[in-house]
Amino acid sequence: MTNIEGSWVVHIRFIRGEATHSMLVEQEGGVLGGRYRSQYGERRIEGSVEGNQIRWRVPMHYQAVGATYAFEGTLEGETLQGRVDLGEYWQGTWEAKRVE
Repeated sequence: MTNIEGSWVVHIRFIRGEATHSMLVEQEGGVLGGRYRSQYGERRIEGSVEGNQIRWRVPMHYQAVGATYAFEGTLEGETLQGRVDLGEYWQGTWEAKRVE
C-alpha cells in the first residue's frame, strides 16, 4: 500500500495565479486524515488511498465565501501530483513534495 504519511509542501497552479500550502498527513491503511494549512487557515483533511491513487478533500472558508478543495492524484516516486477541483471556483493542478 502507498504510504503518504508525513509533512508535504503543496504547490497549486490555478487558472490565474499560484499558491503554496502545506499539509501533515496521517494514514491508517487506506484512510487519510491530518491537517492542511493555507493562507485561509488550517483545516482537517479527509481522504483515501487505493494503490497509488490518492484523493482528499479540504473545506476552505474565507470571510463569507467557502469552497471545498477536492484533490485527486498519484504518487510518483516522492512526488504527489494531480488535479484539484474547487467547484464553481475553477480547477487547477497541484504537486506536493515530501518535507524531510
